[in-house]
Amino acid sequence: MSALDISSYHGLVSMRVDHIMLSVPNYEETMQWYQQKLDAIVEKEWIVDQLPDLKLAYLNIRGFRIEIVGSNQPRSGMPDSLTFEEALRTTGIGHFCFRVDDVDVALGELKERGVQTFVEAADYPNVGVRVGFIKDNNGNIIEFSGPLKEAEQKATQ
Repeated sequence: MSALDISSYHGLVSMRVDHIMLSVPNYEETMQWYQQKLDAIVEKEWIVDQLPDLKLAYLNIRGFRIEIVGSNQPRSGMPDSLTFEEALRTTGIGHFCFRVDDVDVALGELKERGVQTFVEAADYPNVGVRVGFIKDNNGNIIEFSGPLKEAEQKATQ
């Protein structure tokens, strides 16, 4: 079956991203971090009777949903001490990305909220974007992507 055949199947034609899941060792702290730093809104919190060590929640950040799963029996994943280059070479989900109008302004606002930049904003003309990265309170990498800075400068001249 080729990629073109997928559209003829009704089960996949409506497919879209619903959420990503972050498993964390500090549920309350993480919930607070996303609400304070990224203006996340709690859509729903719940527990699963069969998994009493877990707390779960959906956070909504301007239409992007993150499922937070906290456990009192956490297992480590991607180490917090990785450099950006090491993280890019580590298998698994490496980061997620928010699209913004101005990467520098977004990173500046986050800095005012106490969030340090992990990778400074830079233009990547070969991809056509400007990107910068932060880490959340657990070391998860979050990218901010927007228009090239040089394109903005040309538009204002």
